[in-house]
Amino acid sequence: MKITKRDILICLLFLSACAIFFVLGLDFVRLTQNEVANRLYKGALSRGLACLPLIAIVILLKNGKIFYSHNRPLVKALLWCLPALVVVAVNFPFSALISGNARLTEFGLLPAFVLECLAIGAMEELIFRGLFQPMFLDAFKDKRYGTITAVAVNSALFGLWHLANLFSGAAIGPTLLQVCYSFLIGAMLSAVFIRVGNVIPCIILHAVFNFGGFIVPTLGSGPFQDAIFWTLTAVAGVLCTAHVVLYLFRIDKDKNKEQRERTEKE
Repeated sequence: MKITKRDILICLLFLSACAIFFVLGLDFVRLTQNEVANRLYKGALSRGLACLPLIAIVILLKNGKIFYSHNRPLVKALLWCLPALVVVAVNFPFSALISGNARLTEFGLLPAFVLECLAIGAMEELIFRGLFQPMFLDAFKDKRYGTITAVAVNSALFGLWHLANLFSGAAIGPTLLQVCYSFLIGAMLSAVFIRVGNVIPCIILHAVFNFGGFIVPTLGSGPFQDAIFWTLTAVAGVLCTAHVVLYLFRIDKDKNKEQRERTEKE
């Protein structure tokens, strides 16, 4: 296979995104003396800047339409995403905050926290939904369950990506749990991407999910995952999983039917 100048440029851009992310994340880089604020601003800056070469790669791959186009009718596509919206909404610790078991104390850092959530969502969605998902869909398009396989492979990589948290001092148990639920969230976001045809809703859902899940550990204190939280999470998760799986199966079923009809005509 011949390597083109575009291929080389794409590799260089991807390496530059990795370099930006890792270098700005190093301990010696300090933007402020406040430890929490420094981590938040570094996280937002490193991921935000890494998005620039990633966007360039998407454009070079001629997938720039994922930023502005959508599958019609748009309203129907967005309504399809309501179960995903419920999943990210119940990740916010409403019950713990209302009961007083958890509380928020660092309200001054809320803007920095929001920026970090948006930057994380943007960078990871550009990589896994903007770059990898179209590649896997194309690679498995001739398989009987090509769409499901493409989503499963991409979601597995998305889950394994979170093993990187071990290098920042995270415990093995919570990290493995994060890998598992990241696989499910990744599948959900991939389905949203396929259904809507646009990466922006994926970025927003990802950012809101992180906002709810990390706001207390980052800006407050106290146990925030109580019985109500887990009950709502389980119910929303099961319903959304069924919604996504049935949708992906239907895509492959319709695709296989079209292929059979085309073969019969030939």
